[in-house]
Amino acid sequence: MNIRKITFLGLMVFPFASMAQSQPTFELQGKNIKNTKKVYVMHYSYADGSQVVDSANVVNGSFTLKKEFGGPAYAGILLRENLRQGSRGDFWFFLNPGKTVVDFKDSPKVVDGDAATKQYMAYQEEMDKSRSVFRSEEYRAKRKEIDSLSAKVKALQTSLLETYGNPMEGSRKVKLDFIQNHPDNGLSLVFLEDMAGSKPDVDVIAPLLHSLSPAIQDSYRGKRLANLLKGMGLVEGAKAIDFTQADTQGKPIKLSDFRGKYVLIDFWASWCVPCRQENPNLVKAYAAYKSKNFEILAVSLDNKKENWLKAIEDDKLSWVHVSDLKGWDNTVAGAYAIRAVPNNYLIDPNGIIIARNLRGEALEAALAKYLN
Repeated sequence: MNIRKITFLGLMVFPFASMAQSQPTFELQGKNIKNTKKVYVMHYSYADGSQVVDSANVVNGSFTLKKEFGGPAYAGILLRENLRQGSRGDFWFFLNPGKTVVDFKDSPKVVDGDAATKQYMAYQEEMDKSRSVFRSEEYRAKRKEIDSLSAKVKALQTSLLETYGNPMEGSRKVKLDFIQNHPDNGLSLVFLEDMAGSKPDVDVIAPLLHSLSPAIQDSYRGKRLANLLKGMGLVEGAKAIDFTQADTQGKPIKLSDFRGKYVLIDFWASWCVPCRQENPNLVKAYAAYKSKNFEILAVSLDNKKENWLKAIEDDKLSWVHVSDLKGWDNTVAGAYAIRAVPNNYLIDPNGIIIARNLRGEALEAALAKYLN
């Protein structure tokens, strides 16, 4: 019976001993190390990417470090006696299970090791060969020739610019002259819109618009450009433009109706994918702050009421919604210079803009700052 028990226990222990031995190790040797009594070996775990730091003492210019190892890793031998010291010839390489020998005699290099390390050494040799062409005299000569030609091209470009000016500036000057000389011509407004772009320089464009005839300024396009210029002034610290627009039931809603509250004016549309993706963040924020003097006033750039209402219901948007169902010609969007959605303005209880374009964590941070 005792013999059977011993045999059975032996069979039970053997698998665990095998498992313990299956854990790979690395044996790292360094030689010809000078000016330090200690090294740190840092690598990033093959298993989970975590940073692992070990150390070894340098004796007679050499060290040996043997540790359990998850698998191949980018590793560094840090030549320093204190981990916080700056670099003094650190060497980074790929460390493999088994033996690896690094020689620091001239410049650090992996010089020997087990099979996996020798495969890495062969890889390094091939890599050095592929790079050696860029150190050849022929390559350097071609590179020097290209650099010389580049310098000549740059000098010619500078000379050309000094002699003839910038082509874009020349075109701009011709348009500007036309606008200034023909205030009654509708093309002046067209050219001015082109000069203005989507983010006009108000100090430049506004005086030019005001120089055009009253009829052109009162046109649809003239008013649109005027609204864009006005909207560009809606920065933090500016007073929000009051507006009135109908809600889902056709009832007129004013921004000023919410005076005394923090209001997020949210410009969106049912057809806008990024808007719909952002809506869950708004739902979360509204649930957290609606009882803390906060309201959302959503302005939709939809032109089909059924789509607008369905999106409100599908996304569970329980705040105040308004729209004139004119799409991009929405009058409120025009007044606020909205050129892309989603877009928003956070207004304080006095009607002053305190932030804009808040999404996700940025919206939560702003609301927490002002409402907690």
